[in-house]
Amino acid sequence: MVDREDEPLLADKELQAVNMLVDLFERRATVSFYEGEPLQALSTLAYSNTYHLQLSAATAFSEISEMDTRPVTREALEPILYLLHSAHIDVQHGASAALGNLAVNVENKLLIVRMGGLEPLIRQMLSPNIDAQINSVGCITNLATAEENKMRIAKSGALLPLTRLARSRDLRVQRNAAGALLNMTHSAEHRQQLIGAGAVPVLVELLGEDDPELQYYATTALSNIAVDDSGRQLLWDTQPGLIDALVRFVDASTIKVQCQAILTLRNLASDDQYQLQIVAHGGLDSLLPLLQSAYDPLIISAAACLRNLSIHPDNEQPILHSGILPCL
Repeated sequence: MVDREDEPLLADKELQAVNMLVDLFERRATVSFYEGEPLQALSTLAYSNTYHLQLSAATAFSEISEMDTRPVTREALEPILYLLHSAHIDVQHGASAALGNLAVNVENKLLIVRMGGLEPLIRQMLSPNIDAQINSVGCITNLATAEENKMRIAKSGALLPLTRLARSRDLRVQRNAAGALLNMTHSAEHRQQLIGAGAVPVLVELLGEDDPELQYYATTALSNIAVDDSGRQLLWDTQPGLIDALVRFVDASTIKVQCQAILTLRNLASDDQYQLQIVAHGGLDSLLPLLQSAYDPLIISAAACLRNLSIHPDNEQPILHSGILPCL
């Protein structure tokens, strides 16, 4: 874990920790590194003033957490969070990777945020280093799945850099950022905060990407935003090309993107202006083959959308002449 030529520079306690960890890693499958002597040894490296020891600790925590994502204690998180404040980007990278791995566990998600993990993660998001962006945004994406964390994330200043990184040229960064934005759209209050951060035009831009994952995140987030009256009005006022983009997804896309595009159209069709626009832009022609699908979620989504479109009296004749009714 540390070059031999560096050993004379190490304090006795650090050298003992290195030797112990070398032995422990040879039988890592049977060792719990989050408690007792293994954690003490890792902490000794993490709190060292020697760069290579800190990097070894960060790398070790990253590798251990790939295999072991159990709930951990404050004592186990403290050295990882300390490493996140390192001046060295590769040490930060290992620490944020470890936090991202541990953040798949609900208890760990909450503890990371309670212990102040958001601030250094946001700083990493602002780094020009792509690996740092990938890990920090991925970690915040995981943290944002916990309801308790969402308000803290919204108030932390994370939404603006997340919105900016959703436009990244790196697909991995884009996916992580778009996933984080999606996770913040599950309540009306957080949706309003996202709107304030300028996320709506970015989400609409993502509809033009070729990547199905980005398309899915964007359509699902927009579907959630379209639940609110104010969200639909904002989309109507500022995104004139939205319906055409969604109709294209309904016609040709992966099934999960098709379903979300239809659900977005359904939510938008709560307003009479959208009811007319969707029909005028070929929405009925797109719904017809979905109502004949063998996949029940597509049929149900398409039927729900059609139900909302049928509310407007001016859509009665187009529906009657569309050939849809025999499919119902």
